[in-house]
Amino acid sequence: MAGTPSAVLIDGQQIALGVISIDVGLSISVRLDEILGELPAPGDQVLLRTFEAVSGRREYAVTVQAVSTDTLVVTDVTLVSAFQQRAIGRVSTAIQVCLEYRMENEELLEVAAPIQATIVDLSATGIRVLCAVPLDQGYRFGFALSSGVDDITIVAEVRRREDVPQGHLHGCRLVGTTQREADVLQQFVLDQQITRGPHPPQD
Repeated sequence: MAGTPSAVLIDGQQIALGVISIDVGLSISVRLDEILGELPAPGDQVLLRTFEAVSGRREYAVTVQAVSTDTLVVTDVTLVSAFQQRAIGRVSTAIQVCLEYRMENEELLEVAAPIQATIVDLSATGIRVLCAVPLDQGYRFGFALSSGVDDITIVAEVRRREDVPQGHLHGCRLVGTTQREADVLQQFVLDQQITRGPHPPQD
């Protein structure tokens, strides 16, 4: 991600333009080339928009860690939207996973009784998970995903649940996705799309 052109936004307004100079996953440094408005203060939450040649435009919710007239350092990087140059829809899968973590107070903890589940479809920003155990709306869980290129831990939040003959089907959105995880997941979705074909989009 280093070298990627970017913009910093507050309430939808661009306040600075620059280039990402350092990306270590947990934090990102942006070299500010043009200041268009009042810079945020440490602790402020802003939107970081990137423009990548392959991946297209992406937007991340971030927290300002440090700021000067030429550098902005942000943490708590969460992907909130992606506008890929190549359309990536939801794709059907049959991936067996183990829901072995739960998120509590922004901390990922191991659960006493992991839940076996199947990812029935996924996109770059969401998944649908089938399992025998009903999960409450708002419940956040984590699981390991091997993409064939890298092993990552995905965190998702249950948005809705449907009781079906096979068990309980949960529509979930991904949360706290880092740049590296987003890149791995996007490539994984592309590979699945080529292999299985796209799935009709669902919220």
